[in-house]
Amino acid sequence: MAVPSLYDALSHPPDRAAGNAPDLSVYRAPGAPSYGSFRYHAPAHGLVATGDAANPMPEWTDRFDIAWTKQGDRGPLVVFLHGVPTNRMQWEPIQRLMAPFCRTISVDMLGMGESSQPRMYGQRDGHAPNALWRWVNDTDWLEQLMQHEFPGQPFVLVADDWGGGIAAHYAARFPERVSALALLDPVAFDGYPVNEIQAVGRAAQCPNTQAGDAQFAQLMAAFDQTLAQILKSMVYRRDVYNQYSIRAITFPYVETDYERNAGGDGVSGIADSMTLRLKLHNIRVLADRASVLAPAQLLPHHPEKNPHGVAYETITMPTLVAWGEYDEMMPAGQIHRFANVLGTDDVETRLIPRAGHFAHTDQPVATADALLGFIRRTHGRRALADVYMGLDGIWKGDERALIRDLRAVYGVGGG
Repeated sequence: MAVPSLYDALSHPPDRAAGNAPDLSVYRAPGAPSYGSFRYHAPAHGLVATGDAANPMPEWTDRFDIAWTKQGDRGPLVVFLHGVPTNRMQWEPIQRLMAPFCRTISVDMLGMGESSQPRMYGQRDGHAPNALWRWVNDTDWLEQLMQHEFPGQPFVLVADDWGGGIAAHYAARFPERVSALALLDPVAFDGYPVNEIQAVGRAAQCPNTQAGDAQFAQLMAAFDQTLAQILKSMVYRRDVYNQYSIRAITFPYVETDYERNAGGDGVSGIADSMTLRLKLHNIRVLADRASVLAPAQLLPHHPEKNPHGVAYETITMPTLVAWGEYDEMMPAGQIHRFANVLGTDDVETRLIPRAGHFAHTDQPVATADALLGFIRRTHGRRALADVYMGLDGIWKGDERALIRDLRAVYGVGGG
C-alpha cells in the first residue's frame, strides 16, 4: 500500500458520525498505570514510623522507599516531581493524557506522599540542623532512582512548586541526564519561602522529646484545616477540591478512613472528629523539611556570596517555564527572570489560562498540551509514540483518518 501524501492526510472529508468533540480514542491507548517503589540507600539515618497513626513504632534506618507511578511504554521518558503539601497523585491525570505519546514516571519526594517519612533525618548522633532536607540533597535519591529504573537514559524533567527547586539543582548538577526541562509555577529565587509554609517550618523548633512532641501536637491541632485552606488557595477553579478529591492529597498527614466501623454495629469504632487522627510523625517531617528552605538555595550560585545556590549557567538544555495565569502564590512575571539566568537561549515561556499556582490541577488538558507541544518541538515529531493533534480545540471529525495517514508518513504510532 502506497504511503499517503500530506495532501491526502489533510484533505479528508469530515466524518459526520464522529462529530466535532475531542475524541482521544484516536490515539494509542495509554495503558494501565503501574505502582512501585525504589529502595534508596541514604547518606544518613532517619526515624521512620512503621505502625499506624494510633500506635507508631519508630525505627532508625538509612534505607528509604521512594514511591512512583509509571504509565506509557513508548516515546520520550518524562519524569514528574510534585510540590508541597502534595504528592505524585497530582501528576497522575497529566500522565494519563501523555502516556499515549511518552513513557512517564511520577515520584513522591522523600518525606512526602507514599515515600518514607524519616524524622530527625541525619540527627541520630547529635543535634545537627536539618541540612539534609536542602533541595540539592534530593538530587541524590532522584539520580539513584533514575539510574536504577532507566539506567543511562536521558529524560524530560517536569516539576512544579517545591519540585522545581529540586529540578533546578538536578539539571544544574546532571545536565547530561536531562534532555529538556519544564518548570511549572516553580519556587523561585527570593520569592520563597512563603508565609503558609514558613508557619509549618517554624514548628520544627519543638524539641524532639516527649514534651516537645506534646507541644508540636498542640501547635498542629488544626493542621487538617490549615492544609485544606492552603490547597484551596493554590487553585483558580474553586470546584477542584472538595471533601472527596482532597483526600488524595491530604492522606500522608490526615487519616481518611471515614467508613471505619470496627464493631459493625453502627456505634463502635465510628470515624469522627476525635478518631480521625492527624499523622503527627509525617507532619513533623514536613516541618523539618520546610524549616531549612531559603532563598539562598534558589538564587544563583556564587562561590563567596551564595555557595548553596543553583548553578543556572550549567542548565543548557531546552527549557519550558510555564505559569498559571492567576497564580497568587508565586507571581507569573518570574517567567522572565528564569529566561534571563539559565545557561540556554532556548527558553519557552507560557501562561496556563484560568489556572492558579497548581496549574496542572486547575487545567490538566492545557498543561498536558503545553508539555507535549514542548517535547515535540525539542525532540522532534517522530520521537513521540503517536502523532499528536491536540487534546482540545478545533476537532474536524476526520482525525481518525488524519492520524492514520500521518502515522504512515512519519512511521510512528499505532498498536
